[in-house]
Amino acid sequence: MNFSLIQLSGFMDLLHFLLENLRDKHMSLGDNLKELGRAMAGIGETDTESSGDLNFFSIEQAKSVIDYLNISLFRHYKLYEYLFHSPREELVTSNEAAIELAEPADPPFPALLEEGIPSDVYSSFIPSLTAAETGSKGSDQEESDQGEESCPEADSFEADAVAAVTAEDQKSAEYDIPNEIIGNLEADINEKLQMQEAAYISSTEKLRSPE
Repeated sequence: MNFSLIQLSGFMDLLHFLLENLRDKHMSLGDNLKELGRAMAGIGETDTESSGDLNFFSIEQAKSVIDYLNISLFRHYKLYEYLFHSPREELVTSNEAAIELAEPADPPFPALLEEGIPSDVYSSFIPSLTAAETGSKGSDQEESDQGEESCPEADSFEADAVAAVTAEDQKSAEYDIPNEIIGNLEADINEKLQMQEAAYISSTEKLRSPE
């Protein structure tokens, strides 16, 4: 219809007004037609007092607007009533995904690796586990210390054993242990060389002997 911007805005306001009457006020078809007649009253009149808010439409344009509303909204009025006022089932479409979470740090499951989780998460949860472990280790250490303190005879026995070792004994132990290891290696190497030599002699004798 080559409407201007003001005319297009007025047409959309009129359509929104009629739909609000149907949706919010539950207005019937006859009542909504009466509201349309009141809104279109005064179009084409020169008297400003009797002209309505849609006086920027000409009579021909007003007829075209009424014809459009008749074939679109009013002809399918029952359908719009069902659309706005009848409850319908809501189809909820979802996509379920199974996510495997790490087991808590409880045997037989080990604690999470520090490099595998963010630092803030590690500092929030892991120190509590390490503190518990440290406490258990500390209690074990205290028990062992108490056990050692309760055995003075063992301390005196260790002190006497250390005092009985002289400097000569330490030197001989330092030399004897490497010599023993080297001697075992030499004996093993000589045995392997003798076996290889015997195999070589046997093979050469087979080559020299006539068939």
